[in-house]
Amino acid sequence: MTAFDDVLGAAWNLRPDERVRLIDALIESVPPDEWPPPSEQWIAEARRRSAEYDAGRMPSSPWPEVRQRARRKAGLDG
Repeated sequence: MTAFDDVLGAAWNLRPDERVRLIDALIESVPPDEWPPPSEQWIAEARRRSAEYDAGRMPSSPWPEVRQRARRKAGLDG
């Protein structure tokens, strides 16, 4: 068993809101220049969504609204 496996196993025992906090902390710990490049599928999906938005076929929401929905889904806000 590796240290990674030990940490991952411990993470599964955290509550969902604690796992979200852990994810956030881990992401913040990696400098952007060390992030892996996005996959071709991810780039294609981003381009597709951008084209849909530009054509007016995809609704948008203000960031505070999106953040609130995400926090609620993650169990961080009641």
